[in-house]
Amino acid sequence: MSGTPQLSLIVAVYNGEKFLSAFFDSIKKQNLSSLELIIVNDGSNDGSAEIIQRYANEFSDFKVIEQANGGVSVARNSGLAIAKGEYVAFPDIDDVIYPGMYPRLLEIASAGQLDVATCNGTYIYDDGRPSKKIFPSDKLSSTDVLDGPSWLQMALTSRKFLHVTWLNIYRHAFIKEQGFTFEPGLRHQDIPWTTEVLLTAKRVQYIDEVFYDYLIHSASVSHTPGTDDTRMRSSRHYMKILEMLDAINKRHPEQVKRVPACHWQLAKEGLGILHSINNIEDIEKQREITRELFERGIWSMIWQNARGFRQRWRLGRRFFRLKKILS
Repeated sequence: MSGTPQLSLIVAVYNGEKFLSAFFDSIKKQNLSSLELIIVNDGSNDGSAEIIQRYANEFSDFKVIEQANGGVSVARNSGLAIAKGEYVAFPDIDDVIYPGMYPRLLEIASAGQLDVATCNGTYIYDDGRPSKKIFPSDKLSSTDVLDGPSWLQMALTSRKFLHVTWLNIYRHAFIKEQGFTFEPGLRHQDIPWTTEVLLTAKRVQYIDEVFYDYLIHSASVSHTPGTDDTRMRSSRHYMKILEMLDAINKRHPEQVKRVPACHWQLAKEGLGILHSINNIEDIEKQREITRELFERGIWSMIWQNARGFRQRWRLGRRFFRLKKILS
């Protein structure tokens, strides 16, 4: 393919042999004439590499990066470093992408000269629960072209916003200008990524059109009962996320004045940490992570960002529980 591709899809693959054939077939059904497909094989030790090679000749611009396992953030960064498309996107291989998703997003992105174009999707549960929209239509409806802070405030205020990359396409030049990359080794790295992207984006648009099924596996790590060790790891990941969100708020003070929900968001994620700590059964481990919460300044950060009586009341109750753990 000559010239600049209209879209670069950057795809992290780790032991994805169960999903890759269906994923590649869904990308073929997008019928994109100007597509760069970048597959980052992140140290897979199953049959992923063979399936990737089998599909290599079915796309006109198909690149493969082979690297040692470093996690999804490192894989995305590797792909982003070589991407040449006008827009970039980061689909997950184990989800379902409807035909027409990327043509539709590219259509509104081109018409509105967007930095970020976003659509809706569906939660699909494998345990028999009924599916539901990711963004409920009564909470978030289609928008005109907005600046990023306006959309972020609207989205966070809905209390139904999900920080994800896979429902979006991004103008590549905007991502490069801002120097955005994904945080290596961090679970839920989409939270700080999405927050800073939207705080700095000039033109964004959301369409309440469903093009993506997000599959929630009952056996996945994030949906199975935790252990003390997993709760401690989760708490530390979210402490890092809070530190990143606080740094983002300080880097963009003028935008954050327009998005007071950025403070509410930080405190909300902080309450999640306190919930994890409360569920740790080993008192010594509970004391260790609680001490770290205070020593890293996370508690102060949560309290200072709390907004409204309800958040402060919930935090106040938990403060005395935390102090009791340390006594």
